[in-house]
Amino acid sequence: MNVRSRVLHVAKQKFLKYGFYKVSMDSLVKELRTSKSSLYNHFSSKEELVGAVMESLNNEINTRLEEILIDDGLSFKGKLAAISDYTRNLLLSVSEEFLKDLEINTPDIWDSYQEKRIERINKYYRRLFEIGIEEGILRSDVDLDIIIALYFNLMELPLKNKYVELLNMSNQDIYENVTEVFLKGIMVN
Repeated sequence: MNVRSRVLHVAKQKFLKYGFYKVSMDSLVKELRTSKSSLYNHFSSKEELVGAVMESLNNEINTRLEEILIDDGLSFKGKLAAISDYTRNLLLSVSEEFLKDLEINTPDIWDSYQEKRIERINKYYRRLFEIGIEEGILRSDVDLDIIIALYFNLMELPLKNKYVELLNMSNQDIYENVTEVFLKGIMVN
């Protein structure tokens, strides 16, 4: 693994766990057993490193979603379960401090991440919901754009610190509850 990849790997682990505000470049240098100049040769600032970590994370998420969607051995329900499990586990690995840091301390990176989430939901979740419609699991009489818009807005809740505080729930619990309500509705059968 080259130096840049090592830095990204370690920074991602630390940032996601503690938030990037609490992780100093000096602590990364120490853990990586490298020099500060070596670190700054690859990333000119902490903000640039945070941006690279987010880009790496976005690429990982997209790759995993693509793998799940092209798996011909999975039905819609299997794909949905795999995506839900992946998302739940991802949220378990991302601290609320990290999300708060992104939103408050690096609004440009947060906005970029949000744009990539919109693209991801529109691409991968649209394909997932199309599979559900094709298999007769999801209603075909509901406009897919409405489904995507609803899903995107509901998936904002676990990522926004104000909702975590308002609901007094972890982002993982919010995700699970919102997904349940979205997929099954609020009416008793």
